[in-house]
Amino acid sequence: MRVLFLTLYPDVAASPRLRVTQFVPYLRDHGVDCTVACPLTARELAVLTGPNRSRRPFWYHARETVRRVGQILDAGRHDVVFVQKAVMTAYIRGIGALLRSRARRLVYDIDDAVHLAPPHPLGFPWRLLEDRAQIERLFRAADLVLAGNAWLTQAAADAGARVECFPTVVDTDRFVPGEAPPDQFRIGWMGNPSTTICLEPAAEALASVKHAAVCLVGADPARVPWQGAIDHQPWVQDREVAELQRFSVGIMPQPEREWMRGKCALKALQYMACGIPTVASPFGVVLEFLRDGENGLLASSTADWLSAFDRLRDSGLRRRLGEAGRATVEAHYALNKAAPRLLELLQSIV
Repeated sequence: MRVLFLTLYPDVAASPRLRVTQFVPYLRDHGVDCTVACPLTARELAVLTGPNRSRRPFWYHARETVRRVGQILDAGRHDVVFVQKAVMTAYIRGIGALLRSRARRLVYDIDDAVHLAPPHPLGFPWRLLEDRAQIERLFRAADLVLAGNAWLTQAAADAGARVECFPTVVDTDRFVPGEAPPDQFRIGWMGNPSTTICLEPAAEALASVKHAAVCLVGADPARVPWQGAIDHQPWVQDREVAELQRFSVGIMPQPEREWMRGKCALKALQYMACGIPTVASPFGVVLEFLRDGENGLLASSTADWLSAFDRLRDSGLRRRLGEAGRATVEAHYALNKAAPRLLELLQSIV
């Protein structure tokens, strides 16, 4: 079986890394010929997400379109085309139909609420070229839709898709508890610059917490919603596990916005896989696996966040929640269980 994976972003972004690339070794070991194609480079992605993103040049969309069309025209050489997130960052009219005409079998993988709006829409007047219903058409056109959480699964089903819930998973052989506890009580968050806004629900608590270090890995310092002493660290793939292992507590605050329902809780899964007790907002996909007081804590208000931080100064509670969180990931969100299932799903449509 030959599979062409069309990713929206290069591997410096979490979605292609977690939804495609980490599965490729297993698939190749089991006889699948895998080709991964992206329409932009890591340097070009930095233009989209960097500090000058508001002045993103139109050339990016033009270049993305030319490259993606070339990749789609090559799709007929493969048994399956696997589209991750979206065909392109802007929903250009006719691209979905071209893809369907060239793909023998089509799998659409969605792990974000991109059916609500394009990741990087065109500006006026070029927006007239967009088809805002492209994702719903893709739901119906695909031979199989893989959705990262229950809410996305329902959205695809409502559009008439043949859909399977396929959660984002982590490599539990790589994301492991540290050999020694952190050297101080450290509250940590890991993400990317665009998700810095997600810190808002916990901002007041993080600004006022006493006798604790606050570490933000991958955040945009200019967008952090409070002032105070913060240990800012860049996200570097080779160091992400080591950075996580410095955390005493991992946090996943999340604003209660419709777009956020599409998120697949990677932060929480990474913390939990590393045995780090997790505190999260009680909203979205986290409610599918995090049980308050059993394998993590939920916090709705500033008082809840501060109470959770105070409770987790107890090393015994941290250990109990961390072990339970690790067990949850091993049982339901581990790469070694998800990879065979992905192979079976691909085989089911060929």
